[in-house]
Amino acid sequence: MRRLMRAGLGTEARAQTPPGVSVGGQLHAYGGGDFAVAADTQWVVGDDSKVYRIQAGSEPVLVVAADDGFQYGDLHHAANVLLAVRGTDAGDEIVEIAEDGCDVRVLVSSSGFLAAPRLRDRALAYLEWDADRMPWDSSRLRVIDSLPGRPGAGRVVAGADQEAVVQPLWGPDGLLYFMSDRTGWWNLYRWTGGSVEPVAPMEADCAPAPWEGGYQSYTFTSSGEVLLTVHDGIRTELVSVNRNGALIRRATNLTSMKPYVAALGEQAFIIGSTPTSRPSVRAVDLSEPRQPALPITGDSKGEGTAGPPASPPAVRTVRTDRSSVRYLLHVPDGGLPAPLIVRAHPGPTDDVPLRLDWSVQFFVSRGFAVAEVAYRGSTGQGRAFRQSLHGHWGEYDVEDCAAVAYHLLESGDTLPKAVFITGASAGGYTALHAACRTDPFTAATATSAIIDPARWEKAVPRFQRPHAAILAGPAGEIRAEAVRRPVLLIHGTADEIAAADDAQRLAEGLEALGRPYETLFLDSVGHYLSAPAALEQALLAELGFYERLMRREP
Repeated sequence: MRRLMRAGLGTEARAQTPPGVSVGGQLHAYGGGDFAVAADTQWVVGDDSKVYRIQAGSEPVLVVAADDGFQYGDLHHAANVLLAVRGTDAGDEIVEIAEDGCDVRVLVSSSGFLAAPRLRDRALAYLEWDADRMPWDSSRLRVIDSLPGRPGAGRVVAGADQEAVVQPLWGPDGLLYFMSDRTGWWNLYRWTGGSVEPVAPMEADCAPAPWEGGYQSYTFTSSGEVLLTVHDGIRTELVSVNRNGALIRRATNLTSMKPYVAALGEQAFIIGSTPTSRPSVRAVDLSEPRQPALPITGDSKGEGTAGPPASPPAVRTVRTDRSSVRYLLHVPDGGLPAPLIVRAHPGPTDDVPLRLDWSVQFFVSRGFAVAEVAYRGSTGQGRAFRQSLHGHWGEYDVEDCAAVAYHLLESGDTLPKAVFITGASAGGYTALHAACRTDPFTAATATSAIIDPARWEKAVPRFQRPHAAILAGPAGEIRAEAVRRPVLLIHGTADEIAAADDAQRLAEGLEALGRPYETLFLDSVGHYLSAPAALEQALLAELGFYERLMRREP
């Protein structure tokens, strides 16, 4: 159950949605932009992908037809107008939804994809990208001067075949702001009506890959500054940019932030965390520089609870012939050398956030060092790095994880014969290809793994198919005869993203060849192992797998 909450400075958070409505749609498979707020009204997309209007003291009202067949998301309310993106396998539409639900008017339609409708007066800005592209590879920002629109309506303000535009927003000055990677980095720009100009040029990404709708990595303050996040693939910072272009660091006590930034007067609000605290909604007083971000409910939101590490992980870099690879190294209390778990994140267009991760701490607290690798293809390190895995999935990611393991072996920081690799989803594919090598890994754990990219490409939702196609390279399917190291396969039987049948077939192939393997199939569990009981079973199975292998080594 996911609920829309409201909280103020020093006040407890309270639910705005009733228990009968769980917030969260599936537009473009991953949802996002699932609520919009007016003075006394909220609109939410439920987990049934329908739109509800909620007012205090009243029952939720369904404002779109219950059987219209669309997935809704990316809600936006402005000038007494509620906009949404809705989609099917045939394409997307931007629609205006009447408050009483009696009318849904199509403003723009496309056989590709649409996102981020942003209205100012009667001018509509929105994003579009073609059906065979991903929005972080190629997208366009269009503006319609007067509604309604039509397919392909409006002029292209920014974006091209080799430019990805994300997060448009009308500023208080009436200008249109957006993030573009035209220089190789997602930076903030503004459109003046006749030209595009940079707001804060820098060699850093200020936005993540838009897997979900509703991301907003920047906002505006009452004093005329722009607040935005700056990301290096591991650490995220909040900065403000004044009218002269000067940058001031904000919320200096945080190391990780989600792509949701808001401001009210001279208070900024973010979802942030540190290596010793879990994510929480925090407020930053902007009246003075370098003020810490504080939990808005007045408590620590997990800081100081039992279990967090005494010191943050080290950010390290290893250079190879083809790349420079950054990683986080978590060290157990007993110090180094220690058995090592190399962790391939579930990207590839993900990152390695510098924040508390209880799954990592589960192993660190049991004497393992954990290295989280920002391998090629990760976000936060520019367009070229993000696209470097195209056509080389199962190769470059494995090379980078292996480079980290070799580096830690050569430095004496890890124990020989106790070097493991683990990954989930796309990271599971990386881990399994690493198990097809004889060195440097002792064994691999693959959770909810993608095993055959060609079969996976046919099964994924329309939104993700171009990503699967562009990543695929000669590495191909994981075949039992190629696996050289022991593997643990963990998979939910209800996984709709990476079918459990593929993991079962791989296990049967390993069995027939007499190769060492273990399995844990979790009944009625989906791709993300989000239920606490499923996660606990998976962690214990992985720990036992490593311990048994270490006991067998001389």
